[in-house]
Amino acid sequence: MRVIISFLGVGVIALGEGKGLRIEPGALIILISAVSASIYLVLQKHYLETYSALELTTYTIWAGTLFLLVFARGFLPEIRHSSLGATMAVVYLGVFPAALAYITWAYVLKRLTASRTASFVYLMPPLTLVIAWLWLGEKPTGYSFAGGLLALAGVVLVNMRPRPGAEPVLAQAG
Repeated sequence: MRVIISFLGVGVIALGEGKGLRIEPGALIILISAVSASIYLVLQKHYLETYSALELTTYTIWAGTLFLLVFARGFLPEIRHSSLGATMAVVYLGVFPAALAYITWAYVLKRLTASRTASFVYLMPPLTLVIAWLWLGEKPTGYSFAGGLLALAGVVLVNMRPRPGAEPVLAQAG
């Protein structure tokens, strides 16, 4: 029930952007991505018993890179023609949203349950809203703020209020 509050918050943000909710042709790809990420999360929890967060993230990123090599044809010639700004943007994307985020995720997952760790995904829409507002100058709607607050409330409820018979989050993290 607590996760539903965050899910509703994300829905309110989507509705508040003025385009409503509809099924687009690319939705199947997003659904496949979500299922794949869920499987990865469950498998990752098992492997974190053997490997550190850094080791597992390194193996994961390099394995993913191998699968992407099929798209590498013409990569080296294109690098010579790309601007410094474009190259730095790609380096930034590789370091922060990829490597650093996945290492942090694995670190937290090793210390908490998979379901509690997964609840933090609901922080992305409100944080995205704030970053887009401050960095890109996009003005959020009232619905977006309300949805963001709902999403944050759900994350807080999932992680602060222990289930009956469960240890508090701080006791699990130790």
